[in-house]
Amino acid sequence: MATCVQPEDLFALRPLAQPVSDGQRVYYLESQLDQQKNLSCATIDSVNLVDGSDHRQWSPNDVSVNELALSPDKQRLAFTGVVGDHVQLFLVPLDGGAPEQITHGDADVTTPVWTTDGQYLYFQTTTGTAKPSDQPTVQVIDRLQYQANGQGVLPTGLTYQAIRYEWTTHDQVVVLEREHPFHITDANQKGLVFDCDRMPDDEHDFSTGVFWHPFDGSVERLLNQAVAMGAFGLGKLSPDGQRVLMWGQDNHIPNVSQSHAWVAEITTGNLIDLTAPRDVEVGDMLAIDSQQRLSGQWVAWLDDQTVILLENEHGRLNLISQDLRTDTVKPLLSGDRAICDFSVVDDQTIVFTESTMTSVSHLKALDVVSGDEQELVNPNATYEAKHALVAGQRFTFKGADNWDIEGWYFPPVTPAAKHPAVLYVHGGPQVDFGYGFYHELQYLAGQGYGVITINPRGGNSYGQTFEEAVIGHYGEGDFEDLMRGTDAALKLDATIDPTQLCVTGGSYGGFMTNWIETHTSRFVAAVTQRSISNWISFYGTSDIGYFFTPWELKQNMQDISTLWHFSPLAYVQQATTPILILHGEEDLRCPTTQGKEFFVGLKEAGVETQLVLFPQSNHELSRSGLPNLRIERLKRINQWFKAHLPVIDQK
Repeated sequence: MATCVQPEDLFALRPLAQPVSDGQRVYYLESQLDQQKNLSCATIDSVNLVDGSDHRQWSPNDVSVNELALSPDKQRLAFTGVVGDHVQLFLVPLDGGAPEQITHGDADVTTPVWTTDGQYLYFQTTTGTAKPSDQPTVQVIDRLQYQANGQGVLPTGLTYQAIRYEWTTHDQVVVLEREHPFHITDANQKGLVFDCDRMPDDEHDFSTGVFWHPFDGSVERLLNQAVAMGAFGLGKLSPDGQRVLMWGQDNHIPNVSQSHAWVAEITTGNLIDLTAPRDVEVGDMLAIDSQQRLSGQWVAWLDDQTVILLENEHGRLNLISQDLRTDTVKPLLSGDRAICDFSVVDDQTIVFTESTMTSVSHLKALDVVSGDEQELVNPNATYEAKHALVAGQRFTFKGADNWDIEGWYFPPVTPAAKHPAVLYVHGGPQVDFGYGFYHELQYLAGQGYGVITINPRGGNSYGQTFEEAVIGHYGEGDFEDLMRGTDAALKLDATIDPTQLCVTGGSYGGFMTNWIETHTSRFVAAVTQRSISNWISFYGTSDIGYFFTPWELKQNMQDISTLWHFSPLAYVQQATTPILILHGEEDLRCPTTQGKEFFVGLKEAGVETQLVLFPQSNHELSRSGLPNLRIERLKRINQWFKAHLPVIDQK
């Protein structure tokens, strides 16, 4: 008999990422949570490309791997991994031999990038880090962008370096040095491609550019100069070295403009938006909690005239090819699934990882010509066979303004004549629910809830107009979409008891949970996570507050009345639903003060509430936080709901 999903199952899940292949074997990262160390760890594993046989591990057991890079000559793997307190660079030959640790410094190493001929390996690091002190020291802040979620107060006085390592001689040379962060994404014998903030000293300019840094001493070039105010990155050289494929947006609506694929000519600066004719989003904005250490590389070259793009459409992550001569678009990998990571082996083969609503992570190979897929490894096969996993039932309904809105309903694992249901609101808001494995939703379904997931206006994968509809309108049409979607789910499953409705969500989903808390009494219990309750204080305390607030609400700090109008805290006297507030103590995206302010307001209003603070936890607690606290969080959500559900006579 299949077992229901439990919080502790997080230790059993094995997500796969960063697949690369030398044409004989596929190398990839396999992540898992280490219960003893209370950390997430990853190894480099490989299988035969033809049939998935001959499993091997390539990284040391005591090194948790972050990034993986295969040399273009298919002879070596470079990778970064945690050694003690820092991330170091390693190199391992594929014809035998142990991994060699290349760096031994006291600063983290990131971003291994091979030159296209395989002669050099680039990596990045920093210098100028202040030495630890036994005594407290002051922090002097003089910039608006002084903090970042997951990092805390940003360090000052650092120098950012790109170092070229010649593996035959072991020589290391600094080839690029800057006062501000940058990221190398590709290189050849003539130069390297990197991205960075275009105007890093202007704290109100949020344009990022892809640059060509030539080695002949000539001037660096901004390759997206034709759309200089946009946000661009992930640049990749074409096989002939003449063009750069990149990912980015024109920023005509900050933070919400669709991300497209672009191609720039290095010599002429000619820039083309490849996806302009189609109303689609390039990139992964899918809201799932099961994936780890993805490459984040969403564009690639198949050959000199063909590009491969990962597109987010109606809750799916599809892989498509586009011919640059004819603009012909061809679906390569589609269907009700999420293509989470991929790389091009040659012009006939792509290796990729995928996830579905009921499968955690598979490694597969695609024959581009025939369209045939070969499954290579599923480390979660036993887990999936032994557990009761539920596929969401797609449904559509008319939301606000008669818009078509999409959602999925996960019925409870064990049917009941009457049962509770949870409305789960995604974050963002510019993300989307869809066809990937979501452990938390499976857990709730296993606990007897029907789970309602909806993509209200403001979310991704439904076109530009849909995504921008929430700007300046938080809590309006999106709130109506969610309420109508809840009604539609009740019609879809007549066994849902309307007196047993619960609601939860995090980040934007936390904001919406707070808004629902203060604008309707139809839910019997609520859990708000890493939420926004007060846009006025959020403006000055969040790591993104001073620019995200004007972007999303169309108001700055001068219009306090409008910021207050959009704040759930302003309506707290209307709240009646018992609500649990969960917040990470190190959350700088939605600072802990947001949860605390809402807690005080609810207590003053006489609402049953509880504030739970998670130590050593930032905004990413539910996805990559400490394992024991991720489990604690899931249990507390379930306990709060169960404690406040009415006792129903099932006869």
